[in-house]
Amino acid sequence: MCLTLANATDIRDHQDTPPPGRGYTRTHHRAGYLEPGDLWRPDEGQASGGRPHTVMAVSRGTGQVVVTDQFGVSFRYSADCIVRTVVLDAWAYPRIRQWK
Repeated sequence: MCLTLANATDIRDHQDTPPPGRGYTRTHHRAGYLEPGDLWRPDEGQASGGRPHTVMAVSRGTGQVVVTDQFGVSFRYSADCIVRTVVLDAWAYPRIRQWK
């Protein structure tokens, strides 16, 4: 399942990022919804400083989910555990000027 604002358990706030970056919304989702390519924030107390990690692999077992990030570190959650996530804004394409 893809992380969206519609399937979030909670929407925290929106962060604007100047171009060429993309803004994002801080949210909460169930750990069972995470898929490769999604962004989540494992723990504020870690060295990442609460920065989002990219999900690289997800392994599902009976009632649990193991999520592996871009650094190869694995995190184990119960499938219905609420985790801190990030949903990126859609790309805003610049208007193409038409010459006459």
